[in-house]
Amino acid sequence: MTAAPSGRLRGELGLADVVAQAASGVGPIYSAIVFVPLVTVGASGFGAGGAVPLCILIAAFLLMAVARVFAGFARQVRTPGSLYDYLKLSLGRRAGTVFGLLFYACAIAAFVNGTLTFGGLAATMADHLTGHVLPWWLGALGGLALVALSVSRGITMAVHLQLAISVVSIGAVGLFSAWVLVQSPHLPAVAQAGLLPAAQGHGLAGVMMGLSFAFFMYGGFEGAASLAEECRNPTRAIPCAMILTIWVNAAFYLLTAFAALAGFGADAGRLGGQEMPLLALAADPRYGGPAIEGILMTMTLADVLAMITAGSIAIARGLLCLARDGVLPAAFARTSNGRGVPVLPNLVLLGGTAALVAAIRIATGPVPGQESYMGWFIWIGTFASLNLLIAWCATCIGGFVMGRLPGGGSEMRFCAATGTLATLAVIGVTLGLLEGSERLVPLVIALLALVGWWAMRPARS
Repeated sequence: MTAAPSGRLRGELGLADVVAQAASGVGPIYSAIVFVPLVTVGASGFGAGGAVPLCILIAAFLLMAVARVFAGFARQVRTPGSLYDYLKLSLGRRAGTVFGLLFYACAIAAFVNGTLTFGGLAATMADHLTGHVLPWWLGALGGLALVALSVSRGITMAVHLQLAISVVSIGAVGLFSAWVLVQSPHLPAVAQAGLLPAAQGHGLAGVMMGLSFAFFMYGGFEGAASLAEECRNPTRAIPCAMILTIWVNAAFYLLTAFAALAGFGADAGRLGGQEMPLLALAADPRYGGPAIEGILMTMTLADVLAMITAGSIAIARGLLCLARDGVLPAAFARTSNGRGVPVLPNLVLLGGTAALVAAIRIATGPVPGQESYMGWFIWIGTFASLNLLIAWCATCIGGFVMGRLPGGGSEMRFCAATGTLATLAVIGVTLGLLEGSERLVPLVIALLALVGWWAMRPARS
């Protein structure tokens, strides 16, 4: 392969590579382990109850409409700017830039939270395996170092690592979930109740509350579009990767949700009381033991590493596109001559996150456990979640405007309208769940949007 000229991205990625980027961005193992109890109990005990699988299915169908809109744009746009370029095409440069900036603010916030998660899981795993407490911030910095090593070797090396992690981790957790289903005496009750809204929950209202969390189990599929310039056939591979990622993850989530319900005796209350139910079941002698628990913890940690690696790839290419359009300084658009790696975007992202980890460590004091940063984690996560929903909603509105895209027409407009209504509904539910300092998040987002809108105003002649 010839060297990439400075400022250009080069690669020969195929469908499997793009799927690896999309799947890793979702973080299926982490989502399955963490979000299932949130879907079950929702906020303050009001959730879907045992009808978690129903929530997962509804979320998959609704987000398939969103993915269909993204796929329509991906067949038209071959730049790595993802949502930024889609909205610029459909809604104009000014609106596209504003929503694009919000989207990358979401991606950066999610990357920071992923780094904190890696640090917390590394600390928990070290304590579990060795009995020695590892400072969470040291684990977080170690995760950043691994990401830096991966992305510095070029995009091919990074996505191949993501692909290997995805195959091994999904396979291991999937096999364990199937084993729990086989061993559990509660499978018939779970199979009957899992798709019924009244299964130990709050009926359809509880399912709607659970949806506000189930949506985020699929967040990250749009990251496939960031590889458009490095893919052999982006107009085919990227749409396929987005849609395939949602359906594969939906099947995996259904398996793990049914397993979690069966493992806890079809008792939604017990399941909802667990922070990480699959890890709790792995530690149960009936289904596993210390060795199995250690394997699942390792798979979760590897999945989070792949997730933040995928995030760094997407963010770096987004910042590069913003620089190409003059939104950021031109230095952000330069790449290394040898591998076509965006140099300054990676340095700013990784270095800035390391500085933030250090700042959180200083602010929280020398507390070894992950609880010390949970206040920061929740606030940053809320900021990322709302921005993601806004970005999806804006893209669907743009898709409705661009209903004449190839393969669009009435189907494209229907998917765009469905996605717009669904994301607006989840935004409304999410806003209603905000508490304390989280209520400042919409204000911060509005201020960012206003600053972006003002900065992109037409120049006076």
